[in-house]
Amino acid sequence: MKLEGFVETAKSAALIGGQVLKENFLKVTDEKIEEKGEKDFVSFVDRESEARIREFILKAFPDHTVVGEEEGGEDEGDFVWFIDPLDGTKNYIAGFPIFGVSVALSYMGEPVVGAVYLPYFDHLYWAGKGLGAYKNGRRISVSRTSEEKLSVVAYGFPSRARRDLEIYWRIFREVFDKVAAMRRPGAAAVDLCFVAEGIFEGLIEFELHPWDIYAGAVILKEAGGDYRLIEEERVRDIVASNGRIQGFLEGVVGRHLGRFV
Repeated sequence: MKLEGFVETAKSAALIGGQVLKENFLKVTDEKIEEKGEKDFVSFVDRESEARIREFILKAFPDHTVVGEEEGGEDEGDFVWFIDPLDGTKNYIAGFPIFGVSVALSYMGEPVVGAVYLPYFDHLYWAGKGLGAYKNGRRISVSRTSEEKLSVVAYGFPSRARRDLEIYWRIFREVFDKVAAMRRPGAAAVDLCFVAEGIFEGLIEFELHPWDIYAGAVILKEAGGDYRLIEEERVRDIVASNGRIQGFLEGVVGRHLGRFV
């Protein structure tokens, strides 16, 4: 299976969705925002971005399956595309420019292609299994920092947490005590790309879905990083890093949440 063509499709799809985000940034008013659930919002921008990406992918590969955050879909078939049309919706609505479009392809259940586009900065990240990771055409790689006290770690958990929030506070405190700094950008796909290019050394985020992390996970792996997942009730927790502080992060999370998959 040659991945280069799939990579190009993922890149183009992310740019198509990103154009929708660009055109509407700072234009989403309160009356155009819907509440899907408690503290969970969606706008016409999310929906339009996903619709255009779906149309593009299915035109190129009509026999593939597409699963998106807004329109859903069944994770069935050998080739499944996962779309987050607006990763960081709350950031976008607030005018905070850390948001993006995430497009991933899995083959036989394994993420093999990923593209993440940050429209505000015009940064496009992409990777294919065995092909390396890139940002705007330049090869990227993870940070070489191995000391916890020099590391910056991104951290995130949902506003509507299924677990007792005290678990997340305990993990946060334990990591915070050992590292240089912790950050909460609020967009998992973007955070993974920041680890991939060496901005962060690590990342811990909870209660995510495949469309949140698959593209960024491929990019991180191809940039020389590592990640592990905990899966529970169809949501995923991810612990990711440059590989050099992975054991430390996994140890902290594992003590509070149990084994990894």
